[in-house]
Amino acid sequence: MERNFTINDIITIILKRLWLIVVMALVGGIIAFTYSQYVLPKKYTSKITLYVYNDKAGQINQAMNTSDFALSAKLVDTYMVILKSDTVLETVSSKISKLGLNYTVTEIRSMISAEVVDDTEVFEVKISAGNPEDAKIIADAIEQVAPAEIIRVVRAGAVETVDKATLPTKHSSPNIPQNTIIGIVIGIVLACAMAFVFELMNTSVKSKEELTEQYKLPVLTVIPNLYGEHHGSGRSYYYGRKNYSYDYGYGYGYGYGYGYESQPEEQ
Repeated sequence: MERNFTINDIITIILKRLWLIVVMALVGGIIAFTYSQYVLPKKYTSKITLYVYNDKAGQINQAMNTSDFALSAKLVDTYMVILKSDTVLETVSSKISKLGLNYTVTEIRSMISAEVVDDTEVFEVKISAGNPEDAKIIADAIEQVAPAEIIRVVRAGAVETVDKATLPTKHSSPNIPQNTIIGIVIGIVLACAMAFVFELMNTSVKSKEELTEQYKLPVLTVIPNLYGEHHGSGRSYYYGRKNYSYDYGYGYGYGYGYGYESQPEEQ
């Protein structure tokens, strides 16, 4: 039978299975926290900040106008592409190999991310590695190699270092608090879905209105459960002097049923 849920029905179902929602939320949070803390690999990020300006001679013009800043901003995108080129990264790889780090060009490229800072002429280069010392060494190598290589290729503008790389003191990923919250939310969603599935699988009649709607027949009697609301299922009978009817009740404190009349036996 098709079920239509009202807002009150949904609230009732959720409150009735509130214990399940709490348990699933705790389980989801614990699983997400444990997986993030002990299974996912830690990544450490070191970054450098570079400033790009449109002056080939390396001296800033005091009367820089709007067009100069616009050109510098466009050069940032070009510089970020060149930064990840094989030529630059091969130089970086060769430089860090002298310090005992053996990373290929492909590996270094996968560790680098670059972005413009707030639509300015400044851009950040971030290096993420499984070891904080490795991240700083690679960032230092890029800071030493990239400006000269970029200017050599572009032959316009200039690049200056704003912030040098620092040794990261804590991992940048995974984000354990965020993952834990996601796990809790997933647990709550699953618990709500399970609560509705259990409700749809429960075919017992819970009210006389539902009985009438399901069978399209009127309810003749409603008999209270004399054993109490939590006594369990039972059978109740009602007898009249001139007629009798049978009513059956199953939990919920009341019995609903159909009755019929018959003529009393002649004496």
